[in-house]
Amino acid sequence: MMTDLISIGKGNPYRNWLNSGRLIGISADGLTVKDFQKGLKVISANRKRSGCETIVDIRWAHPSGIEADVEYHIYSDTEVIEWEGRVYNRGKHTVRDIKPFSLFLDGYVYDAGIPHITTVYGGASTSEAYPPPSYRVFEQDGAVELICGREGGRSTETFIPTLIVNDYSTGKGFFLAYEWPCRSIIQMGSRRISSKKMEMHIWAHPGWVMFDLKPGESIYLPRVNIGFFDGDGVSGSNALRRHIKRHILKPVKDGSPLPPVFYNHYFGWGNEFTEKDLKREADIYSELGIEYFVVDAGWFAGNFRKGIGNWDIVDSKKFPEGMESFSRYVEKKGMKFGAWIEIEFAEKDSEWVKKHPDWFYNAGGFQNPGYYSKEFTDRLLKLDDSSVRDKVADWLESWVKRYNIKWIRWDFNNTPLPFWVANEKDQMGKIHIEYGEGLLSLLDEFMQRCPDVHIEACAGGGHRADIGTLRRAHSLWMNDNSHSYNTIRRFQAGLNRVLTANYGNSCFLYGTHERQRVQSISSIRKYGYPLAVLRSRMGGSLGFAEKTWFWTSGIKRYLKKEIERYKSVRHLLMEDYYPLFSPRSIKEFDGWQFHSPDRGEGFFMVFRCESPSPEVNVLLQGWKPGEKYEIINVDTGKKMKVVAGKEIPLYIENLEGVEWFRYRIV
Repeated sequence: MMTDLISIGKGNPYRNWLNSGRLIGISADGLTVKDFQKGLKVISANRKRSGCETIVDIRWAHPSGIEADVEYHIYSDTEVIEWEGRVYNRGKHTVRDIKPFSLFLDGYVYDAGIPHITTVYGGASTSEAYPPPSYRVFEQDGAVELICGREGGRSTETFIPTLIVNDYSTGKGFFLAYEWPCRSIIQMGSRRISSKKMEMHIWAHPGWVMFDLKPGESIYLPRVNIGFFDGDGVSGSNALRRHIKRHILKPVKDGSPLPPVFYNHYFGWGNEFTEKDLKREADIYSELGIEYFVVDAGWFAGNFRKGIGNWDIVDSKKFPEGMESFSRYVEKKGMKFGAWIEIEFAEKDSEWVKKHPDWFYNAGGFQNPGYYSKEFTDRLLKLDDSSVRDKVADWLESWVKRYNIKWIRWDFNNTPLPFWVANEKDQMGKIHIEYGEGLLSLLDEFMQRCPDVHIEACAGGGHRADIGTLRRAHSLWMNDNSHSYNTIRRFQAGLNRVLTANYGNSCFLYGTHERQRVQSISSIRKYGYPLAVLRSRMGGSLGFAEKTWFWTSGIKRYLKKEIERYKSVRHLLMEDYYPLFSPRSIKEFDGWQFHSPDRGEGFFMVFRCESPSPEVNVLLQGWKPGEKYEIINVDTGKKMKVVAGKEIPLYIENLEGVEWFRYRIV
């Protein structure tokens, strides 16, 4: 059955390895994963095909009374198989200490070398270090273990649960992306048996789950994505990006799948703003071509964070005419209105907790290190309870309609783990896994009810950037560092190795942020912004948070022109991505390339940073061998023709200078 299932990836040595096992598994008291897999039998299988997608539904059964319903999606265009399912106890006895595995495979790979493994760190750290810890590309050979969300329960506190595996000797590889927003473990190992035989194992599962499954109960198996590719690790990155673009990212109804241009008030204004302040910002930003105007935290009574949960009480001092009036004002300016919410948490004294105390978990006596308090003052929404989810979905739909919200910034600032642990007693991981499934279910329901709303995933920055969350989002607030532009450029450089650029949200902030600003306001007014400040954010969605009170007409013309240029190339951000450099110091050049192999066009940027030398040679990737390309300097209009495979010499005169080029095949 499995040989028939994975029909993609022919000629790839990892395909036969993956075909050799059952893929899914469980362990339990007295039952190992391998014994469970040996006892599995197919009791029903249905297959249907539509275009490039084949869907196979299989019901597996084990003599113990455990059954698994698994749905597999096979995509011939991207050579990817996805699967998820449920494990049921259809026996007469309670299954003790069950532990689900979405993927568990031991076996042999033939005619392949030592696997080279690439992954990327998550976005939790806001450090200004260069290169930064967040979104740093991590590579090693042979084996890897990703421990995700262990400390607090959010999926990308350490690594993004994704692997890109390539074999240099055969030029083949595969990627794995695990769709779980909470705690997970991915392990892979290999051991050479002979010159042609490699022992390999891999597994992926929700972490720290071990509870009892009673007769009639079930447990969710989170979705796994495995795709096959030819080439090196960067080729694997682009194979994953193509699959995300074609089959994971769901465009906003009647909207664009391209990275948006948006404004967010918080990093410029924080809690201290008025409607008058925001109207002034809306007036100016609408002139620049901003598409979404987002009111972040602080629109509700009590400010952030003490006011979370006061979702039905708009701060009347900030919006004396109500937020409906301001939303209409934004729309009249030609932009779409957005708002922030942290629906999964509420403060203990908030309106929601007082009205619906049964909707929330208490963390008991656990300390709250995230907000430096002796105990948690917030409460966690019971997303494991379907009746609570239904009521919250109703409220979200009415909230969106009331303010005509077209962008929701869905935040999750604190750690859920203490709330799960405090309420699980001796059933380790039960609330955790039901909460994660409930979150995905609520997001699915919201997208179905409000398909024209852009969802920006956020979790105190990049603490929850797994593919499962992002399948239910249109962009991602990747990190709370919005001021260190060189660092932000490295965030986007790493993020593009495992995600498409629409998930690389950041906000332009320079003169407003005193700690980042190296020029006086009068100097910015006289000389304008350094080119690298804005262009360092053009490897993702383009956001703004800068206050506008000091802008001259010249500054506004410059920003409008840069936004127009960005919009003219943002379709290329969703194509293939190539890092041009891997800097280990700010004294080295940096840069990126985005390339459409189908159109034969692309763009690249080269940043001098603080390199002591103004000269560098650049070798562009993805070009057809022997073909000639025309390159145009975006700033000067100067053109040159280059043959694929030939290095391009560049001279960037100034420190922190940047050169931007577009190209097309001749």
